[in-house]
Amino acid sequence: MNNQSVQVQGLNKFYSKIYAYLAMGVGISALTSYLSLTVFRPQVASFINNFPLGFMGLWIAEIALVLVLGMKAQKNPSLAIGGFIAYSVLNGITLAVTLSMYTPGKITAAFVTSAGMFLGMSAVGMFTKKDLSGIGRAGYSALIGVILAMLLNGFVLHSSPVDFFISILMVLIFAGITAYDNQNIRNIYFQTNGTANNGVAVFMALQLYLDFINLFLAFLRIFGRD
Repeated sequence: MNNQSVQVQGLNKFYSKIYAYLAMGVGISALTSYLSLTVFRPQVASFINNFPLGFMGLWIAEIALVLVLGMKAQKNPSLAIGGFIAYSVLNGITLAVTLSMYTPGKITAAFVTSAGMFLGMSAVGMFTKKDLSGIGRAGYSALIGVILAMLLNGFVLHSSPVDFFISILMVLIFAGITAYDNQNIRNIYFQTNGTANNGVAVFMALQLYLDFINLFLAFLRIFGRD
């Protein structure tokens, strides 16, 4: 077996590991959301109300976990896995609050559409030979502006058309970032000569998780319009 075949097999295993962690995270969040909306609804409501700063505190905790994982994932793979599981649970709870405002039909439509776009753009990132680093930089830069626009609309404007426009932008931005993040997995594999540990794989899975969830939420807002 030649060296190129060995590299391809190693890269495929690296992708498989990352997507296995991604599936785990999405599965944990889906189960947590379901249980939060059904079996443990009163307990979850009490947990959110008693959490420091309430619902906003959960978002702050999620952001803190992402930052910690970014700094510690490579050095401490066990911490990375535990942190990713904790993040998936917390995000499952916050998702439950959002999902409670939509019908099952709209949730299903948003999930199927976002999954299809995520897989399609992932394939683009995996197999294209074009450098997508420019798209990635542009996407992350645009994301900052969109977040500011979301805060402005949420606290000042309260405009439904603006929210719809922001949702469309979020779909476009995270479609590009999804392709970039998938290509970046390949780049990291070759830059590390295939030696990237489980912590790196978990952090890359977290990035893909965020891509998918944000696509899902954007489509949910689009399909959820009356």
